[in-house]
Amino acid sequence: MDLHLTGRTALVTGASQGIGNGTAKILAAEGCRVAVLARREDLLEKLADEIEATGAERPAVIVQDVTHQGAPEAIRDQVYDALGNLDILINSAGGSRPVPWDAGDDVWYEGMTLNFEMLRRLTMAFIPGMREQKFGRVINLTGSSEPRGVNVANSAKAAVHAWAKGLSREVGGDGVTINSLPPGRINSEQILNKVHPDPAEREAFAKANIPAGYFGEPEDMAYLITFLASPLARYINGEVIHVDGGMRRFAF
Repeated sequence: MDLHLTGRTALVTGASQGIGNGTAKILAAEGCRVAVLARREDLLEKLADEIEATGAERPAVIVQDVTHQGAPEAIRDQVYDALGNLDILINSAGGSRPVPWDAGDDVWYEGMTLNFEMLRRLTMAFIPGMREQKFGRVINLTGSSEPRGVNVANSAKAAVHAWAKGLSREVGGDGVTINSLPPGRINSEQILNKVHPDPAEREAFAKANIPAGYFGEPEDMAYLITFLASPLARYINGEVIHVDGGMRRFAF
């Protein structure tokens, strides 16, 4: 299937590892001109080398910490300088923040800033251009709505879902869609090094909790992201789509 993505421009945040990394590769393979963003320049350059080696256009590398003051505007300017415009924004930067129930305000501020506020501000930096060109795709990588305990990221991602739904209603008439994808257990740096570092425990968890029976790969997210980024997905807007091998227990 031709997704009609050749020549489209895309920014992928959190691209140094995991889902963002895999998504950048698939978008480039589909013909997108890609900018990749993260804090670790060495990993971004490695990704750019890998994409260029496939024959695709080398991505623009943007080294930024999205939580820094003024980062959204600086990132927007770098993307426009490198690509000319932006059609597709993949908000993949973020991280789990499990905390004690009585954690201090500074902990909550850091986690909410990373997982909600800067995502919102970065998106808003690009929305005017998307509306003007009558095409835009914003895809947010979010998180579970079934927290096992207090986790700042769960609260932040719930806020993303509500905000994205509201925004989708404001900009849908201009050809801009906003969708959110909560990943399940995807083999990524955070999952493998922090959440499930023991291979035996990972296998046991998958058998007990995931109907598919295994952890997913970044590409399992990336293929859906790429479809949602395409013009063919024009009628999918304001949705929350779980990609988790069936792990989520709620029917709605």
